[in-house]
Amino acid sequence: MEVIPMAKQFEFRLLDGSAPSGQLEADDLIALVQSLKEVATKLGRQETESELIGRPSKRAHRLARLNIGLGPGSTRVFLQRISAGTGSLEFDVDEELSFDARFEEIVSSIAADRRPQWVSAPLAIAAGNLRAALARVAPRVEFAVDGRVSQRFSTGETHKHTWSSDDVSPHAIVSFVGRLRAVNLDSHRLQVTDDVGNRVALVDVADDVQAGRLLGEYVHVVGSPVRNAKGRLSHIHRPTIEAASAAPGVASARASVPLEAILARTEGPRPEGIADLSHDEAAAFLDAIGF
Repeated sequence: MEVIPMAKQFEFRLLDGSAPSGQLEADDLIALVQSLKEVATKLGRQETESELIGRPSKRAHRLARLNIGLGPGSTRVFLQRISAGTGSLEFDVDEELSFDARFEEIVSSIAADRRPQWVSAPLAIAAGNLRAALARVAPRVEFAVDGRVSQRFSTGETHKHTWSSDDVSPHAIVSFVGRLRAVNLDSHRLQVTDDVGNRVALVDVADDVQAGRLLGEYVHVVGSPVRNAKGRLSHIHRPTIEAASAAPGVASARASVPLEAILARTEGPRPEGIADLSHDEAAAFLDAIGF
């Protein structure tokens, strides 16, 4: 029987904070827990290649489920992903192992004040929120994995701009054609899907009300691209959106052609006979070939 690896246990030891040992002020605790959950959710979406907006997929939700606890000894915050356990499919186990490794790398990167290239813009925002929450509760942090101290760092030496989501090059432009499938006028976010199933979120749409009238139609989008860790286009920032007749390579429907017109263009036997043969000669030929 194959042994399913246990989920790693992560521990944040918060040093020199103002709260008594084993405790956190309620607002600080809420902010820290929310930021941990946000990182887990965004990381779960990225690992399962789920949509970056909207409700997480079942796989992403399962991967991002966490147990979080507090302990004494300064103040210790324990974090462990809820494993799928026995009976998991192989890709489930791979995703869980990858999730744990990526989470450890994110915290190590916060400690080093360096953003990895594979971190997407939404995940960078979540990591930045976790950095801010840690800085709020403790001047110094020890981060341990399965009881082994991995990082020691001063939160005052980490910086907000390291995790800024404004990583779109002003010179990078992308063009995308697909159907406008989703419109959210509250968040100013839209989504387009091309004819092979690629979905791209449109962010900071200036005239989303006007663009929203094209819901369900083909649109041509031009804007600044954001790509995920695998290099795939995931977002387009500040796009212009115009109606498009159809996606490139998609043939429009043609009018039907009567059978008689098709037969009239073909060589060989026709309803009125065969060229250069008399009626009797044509009948004899057709009889010989079984018609």
